[in-house]
Amino acid sequence: MWTDMRPAVEMPRLFERGGDVISFAGGLPDLDVLPLDTVSAQLSRLVRLGGKLALQYTTPHVAGALVPAIKDLMAREGTTAEPGGLVPTAGSQMGLMAVGLGLAAPGETILVQTPAYPGAAAAFRTAGLTLHAAPEDASGLDAHALRRTVAELRAAGRTVRLLYCNPTFQNPTGATLPEARRRELVAAARELDLLIVEDNPYGLLSFDGTTTTALHALDPERVVYLGTFSKVFAPGLRCGWIAAPEPIAASLRRTTEVMALSPSALTQAALGAFHSRSGWDDLLDAYRRSYKERCDLMADALEAELGTDGPWQWERPGGGFYIWLRHRDGTDTARFVAAAAEHGVSYVPGSHFGIDGEHADALRLCFSNVPRKRIAEGVARLAAALTEPASTLRGAA
Repeated sequence: MWTDMRPAVEMPRLFERGGDVISFAGGLPDLDVLPLDTVSAQLSRLVRLGGKLALQYTTPHVAGALVPAIKDLMAREGTTAEPGGLVPTAGSQMGLMAVGLGLAAPGETILVQTPAYPGAAAAFRTAGLTLHAAPEDASGLDAHALRRTVAELRAAGRTVRLLYCNPTFQNPTGATLPEARRRELVAAARELDLLIVEDNPYGLLSFDGTTTTALHALDPERVVYLGTFSKVFAPGLRCGWIAAPEPIAASLRRTTEVMALSPSALTQAALGAFHSRSGWDDLLDAYRRSYKERCDLMADALEAELGTDGPWQWERPGGGFYIWLRHRDGTDTARFVAAAAEHGVSYVPGSHFGIDGEHADALRLCFSNVPRKRIAEGVARLAAALTEPASTLRGAA
């Protein structure tokens, strides 16, 4: 059977909650900042005046009313896309699956920035692709080493045409690839005839409002850009887009049509209406303020509970949703999961972000949706679990 030909693919359970557990696991946005009265009124008006169109099937294209909203967001990172190069998706996850199915053949190798978003790894594996870590150093993706890696893989008979990365406020590390490195990466991809898949959910969520030039801006013919409204508006609408060169966009549009038949006309109309009446500035600023405050609360609590010269190390991100902790001695953080649960807190072990067993010495904490008053409490619970004697940990030798 088809299911026997591919390894089992499983996503971490990020959004489960229960009892008094303080969850640092799932990357949920803070919807307290969303103007629900405004959204409700606009949705009501859409259904009342145009429901027969908004609730009907539609074509696999980005609706004209939504194009300005997308172009506004992309322009903030120095890039753009014309309607013919846009493909609607039900969020970036569908975009990742479409890329894996539409731009590569089963058995081909895709280079992946690691630690990697588990949803990307799962999508590419489900499409039958083989994952290989893209070379990196302390500053991020290394274009010089990339040339050697691709040459070695191709010499071994592997087909390598795609490079996946999440270069801005990366999930899970929160790191941003410097602009000089971005230019080097695009130049190397051009030389190697690689197509870069730029996954960009967090690029507009810097805490100080600054932005970094998107890879897509540096070479729109070489970069397939995945955008989403999940983090800058709300994930429940399940709406995103792919920006790609028109021939590639046409291929991806055929793939997404098979996957979903039709995008949601209602969702696209609602987002287009919100942008035309309110723009993005106020909402983006509100999200940025919320996440900066929560990040500061978590980082301050980590310093207070774990110190800065102990076995745990981390950096304060400049945006996004996450803080990435590493254990200096390489301890597998999965061993603390049960203890954390007993203390009433959850996190995602680093092994979920590896593609071949790496990064087990790390863990990801998400601050974006935790109630402010519970962040310090949650970190205290976590610290208690992380500092338990090894002999008391479940499964310890």
